[in-house]
Amino acid sequence: MLGAGPSAFLGDLGGQDGVGQPFVFDLEPTMTRYSASVGARYFLREYQAIRGYLTYGEVRGDDALTTYPNRRYRNINFKSPIIEVSAIYELHLIKPSYIHLSGANTTKIFDGNRFGAYISGGAGFFYFNPKGKLDNQYYALQPLNTAGQGFLDGPDPYRRIALAFPLGGGVYMLLNKNFTLGLDFAYRWTTTDYIDDASGYYYDNSKILERDGKLAAYFANPSTSLSDVPNSDWYTENQPRGNPKNKDTYMFLQVTLSKSFTTAVTNRKFRQSKGLKGRSYKSKKIKTSKRKFRAPNLKFGKKRKKNKVISF
Repeated sequence: MLGAGPSAFLGDLGGQDGVGQPFVFDLEPTMTRYSASVGARYFLREYQAIRGYLTYGEVRGDDALTTYPNRRYRNINFKSPIIEVSAIYELHLIKPSYIHLSGANTTKIFDGNRFGAYISGGAGFFYFNPKGKLDNQYYALQPLNTAGQGFLDGPDPYRRIALAFPLGGGVYMLLNKNFTLGLDFAYRWTTTDYIDDASGYYYDNSKILERDGKLAAYFANPSTSLSDVPNSDWYTENQPRGNPKNKDTYMFLQVTLSKSFTTAVTNRKFRQSKGLKGRSYKSKKIKTSKRKFRAPNLKFGKKRKKNKVISF
């Protein structure tokens, strides 16, 4: 099973021109990036399946894209890879009705419907590594401790591996007896607020400069590089740098292509559309019976023998 499509991020950075909104209402379309995945689906029962997935994607955010002052003059930007491994349960609401005749691998018979739909949910873990841009170059932010991580009165360093909980659904269509084309969407809730490296409160920038250097001090408070900040008190020690109460989220929308490696058989009765209309298709047993015949008499200069009876 292969998939590819756009990815999007919803967190503390960027967003629409106003106070942050939940779910997709704060989505910034220009920050849409890409994702690709590979996986396998196994049907537990006719309408229930599990799917294992490995997905690689990229997410981005940039305060410069919003006009909301509290965000815009914070001036933080980031990009991060997402490498996700997940297990997803699918409940199929609609399934195609079709049957493969025994022994006829090249024969496909559809019983009216080629389309399917499902809802899905699951859990997994993912790796991320936020990087900030300065002078057309990106720097990994986690080692810079931009929120004062590592100080006695600062927060603990965050890990770049977290849990994700996908919830979504999809639709699909049978192309032929082996291949299925689909569209899959899943919104991911996570257990981290650091995909964009922005959470909690500003730390004393002078202490970050002294301990970690100029690069760390800049990314800890990029508002200092702007000359037109209307209220610089918004970006000082103990002021909100992000909202730790709302964890970061991301989503994937993918076009999928699946190949079946086993023969799929419906459990519904198949009715022929022509000829024997209204009759269930059943295989007929071929009865064999013993037949007797007399072997011809052959003469090769020897005495004629009595006919033998051969049966089979």
